[in-house]
Amino acid sequence: MLASELATGLLIGIVLAGLFLPFAFMVGGDLRLACAISLALVVSCATATLVALGLPHVFARFGKDPALGSGPLATVIQDLLSLGVYFALAISVGGV
Repeated sequence: MLASELATGLLIGIVLAGLFLPFAFMVGGDLRLACAISLALVVSCATATLVALGLPHVFARFGKDPALGSGPLATVIQDLLSLGVYFALAISVGGV
């Protein structure tokens, strides 16, 4: 199940990145930064699926309601990870 969820997240990220890359390049005018944004989308979509799958499992493992691991908590964690990924990639390509 983990592999299929990760594949789905990667596929969604690749599609979004492919659609967003030309737009980011036209608006920003910097191909390296546009590629960093697109790569961040791919990684963020993959990590979001892993967090959405893993967090309820962790809650259940500790005897808590798995529903507590979804919704707002999962969203906050996914958003923080996405920002971290974006900034790390943007800094690594010298775009920021």
